Amino acid sequence: MRRLQIILTVPVIALLGWFAVATISAEPDDKRTFFTFSAPVKLPGVTLPPGKYLFRIADPDSGGRLVQVLSPDGKELYSTFFAIPAERSEPPSEPEIGFIETPANMPPAVKTWWYPGSSIGREFVYPKQEAQLLAKAASQPVLTTKSDTTTVEQTKSADLSRVSANGQDTNVNAGDQPKASAPTGTVVRGEVAPMTIIIVAKPRN
Repeated sequence: MRRLQIILTVPVIALLGWFAVATISAEPDDKRTFFTFSAPVKLPGVTLPPGKYLFRIADPDSGGRLVQVLSPDGKELYSTFFAIPAERSEPPSEPEIGFIETPANMPPAVKTWWYPGSSIGREFVYPKQEAQLLAKAASQPVLTTKSDTTTVEQTKSADLSRVSANGQDTNVNAGDQPKASAPTGTVVRGEVAPMTIIIVAKPRN
């Protein structure tokens, strides 16, 4: 009888192991998540009107420095942004967007994006001229480039810095994962998007 119990236990353990693997593999590589904004929000080079959006990593197999924002069905591409990995000690239990706090007359600017259960998120790179305005208005450093960039396309440079409110630059190594605390200001929480969404995005006209 004891031998029979052992024989029956082995397939059960194998089955549980299969379910664990299936659960892990079900997490999409592109970290796709939904966020709904009740007011306009700023991202590098663009301001999004209120609405629901799909965030995803566009290049998960080559470093994850490209982030796309799309319509909820994945068919319309609003823009593609450059970002670098950021690390925090406590992973969030839900998707999170952290903001650069701005004055009341400016839309809040997205600073970081976090996927649930992961201590590695993404911090967005703003064009230099835009970053200088944000840093001055928010009185906090903003991630940007060392060169005088004006467009999102120009921020692909690995020569990054943080510009302060007084215009001073501090070098940032794009290969590092800068430490970032959990967002303490305004935070928008989202939901994990299903893998059933087929990304066939066309640029927004």
